[in-house]
Amino acid sequence: MWGKRVAVVAVAATVAALGAVAPVAWAGGPGEPMFGDLNRDGVVDQAMLDTAPSVNRAPLLDCTVSVRLGKSGGGYLPPTEYPYLTLDGPEPNCPDLGVAVDLGGDNDIELVLAWFAGRPYPLEHDLLVLESFKPSGGFEAIFQPSFMGLADFNGDGRQDVYQWTDQGAGFATYLNTPVGGLTPGPVAWCSGRPQYQLADFNGNRAMDVVIAYVEGCADYFSGVVVIRDDGMAWHLQGDPYGDHLWTVKVQYTNADRIPDVVTKNTVTGEITYFVGNGDGSFLKTPKAVSDRASVSRSKKTSIPVITNDAATKQAKITIVTPPKYGTVRITSDRTVVFTPSSKPGKTDRFVYRLTDHGRSSEAGVSLRIS
Repeated sequence: MWGKRVAVVAVAATVAALGAVAPVAWAGGPGEPMFGDLNRDGVVDQAMLDTAPSVNRAPLLDCTVSVRLGKSGGGYLPPTEYPYLTLDGPEPNCPDLGVAVDLGGDNDIELVLAWFAGRPYPLEHDLLVLESFKPSGGFEAIFQPSFMGLADFNGDGRQDVYQWTDQGAGFATYLNTPVGGLTPGPVAWCSGRPQYQLADFNGNRAMDVVIAYVEGCADYFSGVVVIRDDGMAWHLQGDPYGDHLWTVKVQYTNADRIPDVVTKNTVTGEITYFVGNGDGSFLKTPKAVSDRASVSRSKKTSIPVITNDAATKQAKITIVTPPKYGTVRITSDRTVVFTPSSKPGKTDRFVYRLTDHGRSSEAGVSLRIS
């Protein structure tokens, strides 16, 4: 367990919606505003969690949501305060992070709230749902979340809720059901504080996640793991003792438009590239794969040997063992061109080396000459 909790301040991108500019609605740490079309007029609105003197139970404080409706020409109207919960004590533990999300897909935006310090007694739910700024339900989730966000983790078009924490539960998702509920999803990883990025690694329009973690609850104390939308885990790095730590980035390292993963060992500085196969699995680069090719006995033939290899855009090809009945040349686009000799045989073979970011891999290409 980490020695102390760290409140997250998210740096969000900005979007323009009918003149109103607002940070993206699906990212929020403690004290961050929430954004969404709260009154169904097509303009982004802003909601902030706060406290105010109780109207009905002075001198207690109410938990409030301060709403600023967006203006079609840009900016926001003055705030309106909506009290939604009154808790005992001079300093009530009110929700302090949340997201604005359309639960159930009925075009009405709800606010889903949580407590960075954990829900107070006697409340029974870790997530509190506000509908029209009044409590309408609750769900069990991470007890002390550090962050809440939104993404579609099952490809149904509805935004689901995810959380992470530095208190040992790691990363968890909650699927947005057709009836407006939230149910635990299969995308989850138990660990200490995760460093993660979301991506659709298998191309099914459902979000997956890659996580660099410490204090793992499974085989490794530290490592990097990809969790597919069906919950299957693909381990990229792992250390059972925690002597090595990693950071992770999602990049497009080759030309196939499938997301790839880059890890950096923060102890040794080693950077490793993992090329996505399109099904949620990965190959560590470089990985040269043996080929078979049919070539002409009378003219030049291009052989795209790198097509089925695991390699980044920076990979280089060199010839280790040339063919016996001809020559090979490597073009600028990393295609091997075979030129037959005047009296070629029926078969031939050459070996090439793939070098990528300081690592290398070799493979043979068997040729049928006709």
